Amino acid sequence: MSNNHFFLSSGHGHYGHIRVARPISNPDKQFAVKTIPKEKIKREMHLFKREKDIFRELDHPNIVKFYESYEDKKFFHVVMEYCSGGELFDRVVEKGHLDERQCSFIMQKIFSALKYLHERGIVHRDIKPENFLFANYDTDAEIKLIDFGLSRKIDDLDVKLQTKAGTPLYVSPEVLKGSYDYRCDYWSAGVTMYVLLSGRHPFIAETNALLYKKITTGLYSFEGEEWKPISKSAKDLISKLLVVDVNKRYDAQQALNHPWIKNQREIEHDMVSTYRSIENLKKFSIKKKFKKQALNVLVSLLSENEIKALRSAFRYCDKGDTGEITVDDLREVMKETGSVATKEEMNKLLESLQLDDKDTIRYSEFLAATMDSKLYLTKEKVWHAFKYFDLDNSNFITLENIKEVMKRAGKILTDAEIREMIKEVDLSQDGKISFEEFCEMMEIDEKSVTEGIQEFTSAASETNVQIKLSVG
Repeated sequence: MSNNHFFLSSGHGHYGHIRVARPISNPDKQFAVKTIPKEKIKREMHLFKREKDIFRELDHPNIVKFYESYEDKKFFHVVMEYCSGGELFDRVVEKGHLDERQCSFIMQKIFSALKYLHERGIVHRDIKPENFLFANYDTDAEIKLIDFGLSRKIDDLDVKLQTKAGTPLYVSPEVLKGSYDYRCDYWSAGVTMYVLLSGRHPFIAETNALLYKKITTGLYSFEGEEWKPISKSAKDLISKLLVVDVNKRYDAQQALNHPWIKNQREIEHDMVSTYRSIENLKKFSIKKKFKKQALNVLVSLLSENEIKALRSAFRYCDKGDTGEITVDDLREVMKETGSVATKEEMNKLLESLQLDDKDTIRYSEFLAATMDSKLYLTKEKVWHAFKYFDLDNSNFITLENIKEVMKRAGKILTDAEIREMIKEVDLSQDGKISFEEFCEMMEIDEKSVTEGIQEFTSAASETNVQIKLSVG
């Protein structure tokens, strides 16, 4: 991230190339970088900016994470979470179909992501297996929703959209008719579920005209050998989603409450990880505003294996499947884990977290507050976070550095706000943050600080290399 990375490979996205980048200061970590030629989207600049604005505000375990964006004379660059496990569709092609238990877990996450989007007035408009990526190739890998190029944000969910957008095999009847709302995503989710379980599409025809006729009349069946072993409960949920009348179609919450989803979900949780997370949460406190930004960077540097247990705990705490944890959610989980807090203690806890939304804990905030300090309180991890802000390799973090990093993340701070952040950490009072001061803020002991500075500044001086983003 920042401008210190080189690329390993590339592919194609909605607007341009997708490349895999490794930060020079941390070559073990990978990020995806979408590079978009300005010339190519000159007439669609508003669409690109709309996608970026939607994308950067999202914070959900099943939506690919936006980190930063920047531009040069010819290109826009968007840095996001890298998912190495390939498309959900490829898994279906490889196996022929998914078993019901695996499919139930995946659909639960899809409905959770859709509920999160819709509660924020965002309609995706292109839900399909190709737009979900696996985080890695593990059998229990997380899935992430991608590609918000066709998404729309609306102020009122009752607003009707007219643009015929989406992928023909997954598009809903009302989209084809040119008057629809957010519920078009639930039809597409139903088609996706059908494909995952059977390995084929519910609506198939030789021409688009015949295909659209089948879709608008809702003509599909569960006939064929592939459907014989599938449970009545699974078929029932599909039949509740593939309903032409949008007022009778299941929404995300109804789908999440369906027995085929709910019964499987209750089997999978590890209560021990939740207890540990709550204990870490109770001990957590951010006394300095800049530390919150540093912790956000450290979260982005964690591996999938390091995040897995925390994500499971977050999902358990999110009782309403909203993609955020409310105060009531937290109280309920504390009672379940035997970790009860008074109203005063709860208010103090929420205040110490410095939440963006005072009433709820977002996914990234939960990870930052509950991750085991052993995961990030090492000189290596802290150095990587320090260098993320040290954009000009001066071995100091300046006001200009913080301002640029925040801008790339879509956060605009005034100079006065940044000076206040620096002042809290700047022990030498020289208007900038050294590595020693950064480590002091992160509460690394003095010996580790000294060893870290010597080791890493020595390595930096030996290489003295700063590779900028190269595009072609």
